[in-house]
Amino acid sequence: MNIKKVFKISVFLTITAFIFTAQAESFRVRKTHILAVSDVEYKGTENQEELKTTVSAGINDAVCILLPEDLTYIQGIEVTIKIPAALSKYPNSIIYSLYDNISPVPQDKTIDYTGKELYTALYPAKISQTLLIPIVQGNTIKQTPYADKTFIPDISRKFVFLRNQLAVKGMSREAMDSKYLVSARPVYLSKGKFTLTTIPTRPANLIVTIDDKVTELDKNNSCFLKPGTHNVTITADGYRNENWSIMVETAKESVLNLELQSVAPTLQINMPQGTKVSVDNQNVEIKGSILELAPGDHILKFTLGGFEVVKQVTIQEGRSYSLDVVLDAEFTEN
Repeated sequence: MNIKKVFKISVFLTITAFIFTAQAESFRVRKTHILAVSDVEYKGTENQEELKTTVSAGINDAVCILLPEDLTYIQGIEVTIKIPAALSKYPNSIIYSLYDNISPVPQDKTIDYTGKELYTALYPAKISQTLLIPIVQGNTIKQTPYADKTFIPDISRKFVFLRNQLAVKGMSREAMDSKYLVSARPVYLSKGKFTLTTIPTRPANLIVTIDDKVTELDKNNSCFLKPGTHNVTITADGYRNENWSIMVETAKESVLNLELQSVAPTLQINMPQGTKVSVDNQNVEIKGSILELAPGDHILKFTLGGFEVVKQVTIQEGRSYSLDVVLDAEFTEN
């Protein structure tokens, strides 16, 4: 970048951020710093304490901000850059840029890169600068007088790349040797996740109604909800309706585990141990003393030893019944 070009950019950037669609360029940095977003878990990292959550970057350095593997509840990152006193005397003299399509993947010892500038602005005459970098469409991150909101970078490789560049000449040696303290934290969605698990899994015509509105669940039987209490109704063919109240917290998952109860009529049978049972001349096994029967008329036969009891019953849908079976011998004197 020649001096004339830098001067034009710096004059323009004193008014607003410079946003353009440049082609990929090759550039060199003095050093690459690897920064981890604080307060999140990095899966697959053996010692998370080794990840730096604050780095000290110079004027011609780059910062690669690692993103966590799980971005479920994260809509962006907030980058805080503390500007040293020596550099605060030179407002609008240092450019910070957000890049896309960086190659190779940043490493701490890599200094030569190619990439495309996505967003560029100048450090202001302040003691710190805050960058709001959204990472999802439909985010609720707002531009403020105290924070600079950028475009959405490509995060498919789970990192964000920032670069510092000198925009003017004539700075003191103290200023040139000064360091910015850079840290990053997640900006969470103002939502939580609701997940439904059922036994049996995904019954026919499962309908989930949340706060009187039919809600589509994703392939994991989940959806995002605003924090607070929600009324959930679950209906499915052949099962009783379920009504629950759930509490959803910000950036957390609330799981509702349900064993759906069949609407098939049930008959609880109390009978002596070892009794054999048949329904409509078909032998059946009874588990836990509960027998499910289709609606209609049925003939039940109970056999134990040489004794037999036959009972005809009429079953209606959605009803529950009980039956006490007594197999006994009557002894009389002639």
